[in-house]
Amino acid sequence: MPAMNADAFTLGFAAAVAVVFVALVGQRIRRARSAHDALQDRGALAEGEIVRILQEPSGAYLVRYRFTPEGAQEPITRDEYIGYLKAELPEVGTQVEVRYDPKSPERSLLAREGT
Repeated sequence: MPAMNADAFTLGFAAAVAVVFVALVGQRIRRARSAHDALQDRGALAEGEIVRILQEPSGAYLVRYRFTPEGAQEPITRDEYIGYLKAELPEVGTQVEVRYDPKSPERSLLAREGT
């Protein structure tokens, strides 16, 4: 009987750890989405250019873009995953709008239509 109680305790403990882990991951995802949405809504705008498109082994497309934040001397090059649909890919050389955090310009993303 004591071995059964130890197994039940271990199982309960593992379940509690899993619940806490899932809650923490969910919280981080919500914060990241919130920060992304805030940048998309209120980030400073700059003109950028698509410099490379890569397809990951998973099938997702990674777009490399370059932009120069206001007041900067050198451009910043960043990568952004944009999904799995080839029809949504811009061509290399396409001029794009980039949203960035003026206090930390390396935090940037491609501006979406209507923003």
